[in-house]
Amino acid sequence: MIDNFKLKVFRVVADNLNYRRAADELHITQPAVTAQIRSLEESLGIALFDRVGRETSLTQAGVTLLPYVRQIEAVTNDAIAALAPFGGLEGVELSIGASHTIADYLLPALLPHLLQEWPKLRIHVTSGSTNDVLQALTFHQVGIALIEAPAHRPDLKVEAFGKDELTLIVKPDHQWVKKPFVKAADLVQEPILLREVGSGTGHCVEDYLERNGILRQQLQTFLDMNSTEGIISAVEAGLGIAFVPILALEKALKLGTVKAIPLDNGPIRRELSIALLNGPDPKGPIGTLLKLVREHGEGRRHPHSAIHVHEDLANVVGMRDVRFSLPAGR
Repeated sequence: MIDNFKLKVFRVVADNLNYRRAADELHITQPAVTAQIRSLEESLGIALFDRVGRETSLTQAGVTLLPYVRQIEAVTNDAIAALAPFGGLEGVELSIGASHTIADYLLPALLPHLLQEWPKLRIHVTSGSTNDVLQALTFHQVGIALIEAPAHRPDLKVEAFGKDELTLIVKPDHQWVKKPFVKAADLVQEPILLREVGSGTGHCVEDYLERNGILRQQLQTFLDMNSTEGIISAVEAGLGIAFVPILALEKALKLGTVKAIPLDNGPIRRELSIALLNGPDPKGPIGTLLKLVREHGEGRRHPHSAIHVHEDLANVVGMRDVRFSLPAGR
């Protein structure tokens, strides 16, 4: 019988590929991590890691074992959560994958409500591009994914819960500030800052450009970033124009460090979606979070949530077309 703690140590080392960082995450010493891995390898009779100098990598056996260990952890968490009505909750963990905007601007409004119901819950949030987050879900690294780009995946359940809007921003002294709107064809004239390939923001911008006859290759791109805040700062510094989520713009617009420019044939809207592995809706903390996200999208539970911030911000900056809208039929 393999000790569950040894499997957890294996999973944390596999995630970090670094024994020191794994020890920090597990709150044990590095020699203790090494001892647990050695004991697990001896009990299985196979090597799980290759260590060459300071580099650590999984062997093929380790790669094979990892998804099974993730499934064991998920089932264990579900079992512990199912015992919550009987007073058992210690040790429950929830791993959430979220695209950057959702992680930075929507999740913080929801997690306090989740912790009210599950006060001893330990939460891990992994943020990244939509592609990264969906990969983490399929590899059982997270139990639920909240994404910002369309996902047509037969292996997953994907459900829209709301819509966000991308806004074109420029420096306050930019020549476009006095224009009533900017055409897609105008965008090729200016250096443009883009999100990294695979991001929900980048996908939606490219879709808008293609619908208006512009290809990514025509743009003057010299910099892409995986941080919305970094892109806003780059626009403030005069490095170019950019598209960013309206949710991320409240501070910069109120301070006047950037200006929002209306788009011809705009605005650019994108669906925010929940992604889960196929099967029945999960119970326990994931089930609670799922309920909170759906209620958030419907605007029922959180009067000061990002939905209403969206509407207030649209009024502040005088953009009548900027609003947080819900999926059709809601």
